[in-house]
Amino acid sequence: SPEGLRVLVTGASGTIGLALGRRLTDAGAHVVGLDLAPRGDEPFEVIACDVTDDDSVTAAVARAVEVLGGLDVLVNNAGIGGPAPAELAPGAEVRRQLEINLLGVWRVSAACVDALVASRGRVVMVASRMAVMQLPLAAAYGASKRAMVAYADALRLELGTHVGVTCVYPSAVRSPIHDSTAAAGLSLEGMSTY
Repeated sequence: SPEGLRVLVTGASGTIGLALGRRLTDAGAHVVGLDLAPRGDEPFEVIACDVTDDDSVTAAVARAVEVLGGLDVLVNNAGIGGPAPAELAPGAEVRRQLEINLLGVWRVSAACVDALVASRGRVVMVASRMAVMQLPLAAAYGASKRAMVAYADALRLELGTHVGVTCVYPSAVRSPIHDSTAAAGLSLEGMSTY
């Protein structure tokens, strides 16, 4: 049961993060979220945080741990997608996805390590089925999520006696994460089951 757990959720104002935070709050967890652009109507506190910026992450995680009075669970949910064909040289879109989906997870996890070790807590990585089953025109997303899983495996080997590390692999979810792909004239419709 999540009742009483102190939980930090990244990407907390987005489709999956908001649903997770709401569900955990309803189940009695104490939830704080991090998001680049908090909506302001979440049923839990959300702290503005840019996971691509070291100082932003350090300050936001410190504030979240202070508000929660410690940390039992970190849910690394923040992520972005967008068209990035494997046949083209990596450009700004590829770097953006790797920066957020992999390095953002790494930054936030590292900032939470001391609090998680103290509570013998858990890190939950929201990967994607695309970490193991690639779709065309989305090389950066799949590569970033597969790399996230490799990072999780390394973190588990280093902290596994004190902190649990779990990866989950959701299928496609209807959300604004697909907007940039649709704007480029591409679509996952018929390629993926929601």
